[in-house]
Amino acid sequence: MGSLSKEAMIRQILVITDGYSNIGEDPIQCASEARRQGIVVNVIGVVDKGDMGVVGRDEAMSIADAGGGMCRIVHPVDLSATAQMMTHQTMQMTLQQVVNQELQSVMGKSTEELPPADRSRVMQVVDKLEEEVGLHVVVAIDTSASMKDKIPTVREAVRDLALSLQVRLGTSQVAVIAFPGAGEQSTKLVQDFSDEVDMQGLEASLQARGGTPTGPAIRHAISLLKQLRHDTSAVEFEDGPRRDYA
Repeated sequence: MGSLSKEAMIRQILVITDGYSNIGEDPIQCASEARRQGIVVNVIGVVDKGDMGVVGRDEAMSIADAGGGMCRIVHPVDLSATAQMMTHQTMQMTLQQVVNQELQSVMGKSTEELPPADRSRVMQVVDKLEEEVGLHVVVAIDTSASMKDKIPTVREAVRDLALSLQVRLGTSQVAVIAFPGAGEQSTKLVQDFSDEVDMQGLEASLQARGGTPTGPAIRHAISLLKQLRHDTSAVEFEDGPRRDYA
């Protein structure tokens, strides 16, 4: 498994929303484009007193499916733990798929086909790699009018996610965008990639207003990750299909 090293990079988009997209391009197509470029798209649907509705839930699930990621529908109290869980689980799924590809190439077998002792050793390698590989995450936050009461919880969840990633051995950086942006803009860059979250910046920038341009937000996140890729020479992991919805 010589191609797997701590210089490798995993790229993810985490969409946090409470409804379906009603402005701009199709978010499912945008998520498909992200997946083609080796970027995993996870979605957290946030419900409070009401509900996302069938359309919102179906869209959230479809975005995650198209982006090779996971989908969870949660109440605000569970948002922080869910964001951390999804980020780490999709990292592990990506690494398992890469390891399986290596095993198929070298031995003609998948991890599941190995004897128990060998399979255990492979999983130890995956666990080690999860701590060492680089991770770039763009958190795309729905700041439409219906998110007003949920935004304080979202801010705390983003901070907690960044803090949880700081204990890893590998490089972890988080960028934050809001959708919609100011004026007629569909999106706004709240924070560029950093290993820390500027809570004052989030406080000032995350203001609820307008509709829900989820597609443009995913497109903006892709462009941020592509730009960062051009600025580095890290090997990247490409993820296969993965959806986990509950």
